[in-house]
Amino acid sequence: MAGRQNTRSSHDGARSTRTSKRYSMTALYLSMNANPRELEIEDDLARAQKVLRDLKSKISSQSKKNFVLEKDVRYLDSRIALLVQNRMALEERNEVADHLDESDELTEGAFPNDDKTQKYGNLLFLLQSEPKHIAHLCRLVTLAEIDQLLQTVMFTIYGNQYESREEHLLLTMFQSVLTYQFDNTPDYSSLLRANTPVSRMMTTYTRRGPGQGYLKTVLSEQINYVTSKLRDVDLEINPLKVYETMMSERASIRGSTSSLPPGGITAEEAAANPQVQAIISRRVGQLIQLANYFLDTIVDGMDETPYGIRWICKQIRSLSRRKYP
Repeated sequence: MAGRQNTRSSHDGARSTRTSKRYSMTALYLSMNANPRELEIEDDLARAQKVLRDLKSKISSQSKKNFVLEKDVRYLDSRIALLVQNRMALEERNEVADHLDESDELTEGAFPNDDKTQKYGNLLFLLQSEPKHIAHLCRLVTLAEIDQLLQTVMFTIYGNQYESREEHLLLTMFQSVLTYQFDNTPDYSSLLRANTPVSRMMTTYTRRGPGQGYLKTVLSEQINYVTSKLRDVDLEINPLKVYETMMSERASIRGSTSSLPPGGITAEEAAANPQVQAIISRRVGQLIQLANYFLDTIVDGMDETPYGIRWICKQIRSLSRRKYP
């Protein structure tokens, strides 16, 4: 068996050598018959392709660095909250410093010998080529542990965002995780909530290079419109909050204190108020109009949507129709 493999390897090597030589002779023949303008165009194309490959590599590397920095920011936020409440001891502050020191430099580790390196490489290849293992692991981790797992999965095991094989395997892993999520979630309102590992996975995936480019290309104008034109527009539809705001505005106009009942009112009583109902009805119409504005833009820009995001949306739709026909 080994002899056959060696023979095949030598045969493949000889074939690749012949192919390389044949290509070189073809290139030489074309260069002898091509005019300078054609050669210049080919050189420009080769340079542009090289620049494109370099940019893709830089985007992948920068995405990983951004993810690590965001993880550190969330870690610091949790510790700052404790510090404000005077509950952080000296040992905890040292722990924060040690944690950040470990993630400051994204350097590659080294194994003491080739045997461990080979075994580690085999393990990573197995995890990459069979996404079911990572999918099962994603179901076991908690929300506090998901960031470390996502850093390894999204930016190391499937770190090449522009390579079709890795993208296919990553999406296969997503399919397994989403299927499990739909099959084991009894309540529809609990699906894909913001505080679950699955939702964090999809958020991290869409914030990689292609997803960021899509947002800038398709939705930047709409997002800027909302953040600039609608910044001071009140779209609150919680009946109790709407009632409290309404009474406070009336009191400010009259120059008196708020006329809320001493014990306050319940949400049901606020929702039964005709004026509150009118305000909520008007705001719901505004929200529907705004949602349609975004939805129409997304549908019109479907050709700009990255394949991975469209594929995930299709899986969510198919799983939803299967579970809730």
